[in-house]
Amino acid sequence: MSAIFTIEQKQSGTGTIHDLASQHFDRDIEFGNGRKYAVVKAAYYGGKGYTTHKTKEAAIEASERISDYSHSIIDVEGNVYDAHGDELVWGGKL
Repeated sequence: MSAIFTIEQKQSGTGTIHDLASQHFDRDIEFGNGRKYAVVKAAYYGGKGYTTHKTKEAAIEASERISDYSHSIIDVEGNVYDAHGDELVWGGKL
């Protein structure tokens, strides 16, 4: 079963360029069948800006590949995680 998590639009002039939320529109993160995690670039970069993954290991690997970019790992329920080695550490909820 697929799911969509919406990162709601932020008010213009608030936050930083590191925010996942756009000041122009909501961002829908589409989780395909069996996908539980998304690596989401800051809205500042534009475009689709995310990849989805079935396992935490795959999400951590994707996060490491884009480590030069501001991004976060989220799950289908909007929980935010930081990668520490091969573990995900909960960092709050969107």
